[in-house]
Amino acid sequence: MNDAAASSSAGAAPDREPRSLLYVASSATIAAVILGLTIFLLLRGFQWRGALADLRAEPGIEILSVERSGFFKKRLLGLRDPLAPSAESILLKHNIGPHAAEVVLTEYHSLNTKYAEQRADNQDAHVERAKEEFLKALSEFTESVNKKREADLEKITQMLFEARFPKAMETVDIEWKGGSWFVKGELYGPEHETFVEAAPEYIVEGELDFSHLKNLTETLGSSLRHQIESPNLLSKDLDGNLVHLDRIARLLTDYDEVAKKSNIPLPRIQLEVAGASLKELSLELDFIREQLTGYPHIKPDRFYPDLPLEAAGSEESTVHLKLIPSPAS
Repeated sequence: MNDAAASSSAGAAPDREPRSLLYVASSATIAAVILGLTIFLLLRGFQWRGALADLRAEPGIEILSVERSGFFKKRLLGLRDPLAPSAESILLKHNIGPHAAEVVLTEYHSLNTKYAEQRADNQDAHVERAKEEFLKALSEFTESVNKKREADLEKITQMLFEARFPKAMETVDIEWKGGSWFVKGELYGPEHETFVEAAPEYIVEGELDFSHLKNLTETLGSSLRHQIESPNLLSKDLDGNLVHLDRIARLLTDYDEVAKKSNIPLPRIQLEVAGASLKELSLELDFIREQLTGYPHIKPDRFYPDLPLEAAGSEESTVHLKLIPSPAS
């Protein structure tokens, strides 16, 4: 009987050994899982503590409560200044993503924080920009109104001058610039004098500037006189004919035109002789008069008696024309 029991015990021992190995393996696995989970929870706890510390240290975020939303997830309730960084960005620095945290923060404007100061600065800057934009718009509007007003003023003034001085305004232009009226153009003596004297009465605003208004009686008349009285104008060719005869006639015609438009008598003509007596050059003088009076507008009665002059440091005889103003009738 003892032999049978021993035999039975010997036969049962091999069956219990596999079950022991499975038990050990299962226990080790469970222990590893528990250990891993413990380490994970420990690390996650450290992460959450660091994240909550950073959130509470942020002046623009107020964490009012932390609730568990699941085994591995938490819900954060609180307030956040819109200028502060997001709570999610702070959580991500601690490896806590949206799968582990639900953030519900109501927007509010914090007080006595750097964000409150920044908001005040932003508001001041916004007010300043609005002020600058308003002043710019007002300036542009004022400038536009002034330009329109000046354009209307210039147009009305030009129409008024054209009605009052119709003939003069054919050769004259009046322009408004920088608060003054600039008169440009050209007029003969009488019209120039009348225009300059009467124009200020028709100006509503500003001053008149006549510096660019030419007096043709003075400017053109002076230029023509200078050419007519040039010593070289009576030069002759090899045949003894006047080289510039046609030019002399044209210059005298132009000067007579200036005199007529200026309401002054036609000038008289005189031949001036230097370096010789009138007797010595009488034939030459008669020849010059004869050629000049061959033109219809140069009458013999326009010539004054010839005038002898002393030669200035030269014995060479010269003859030139001289215009003598006629006495007013």
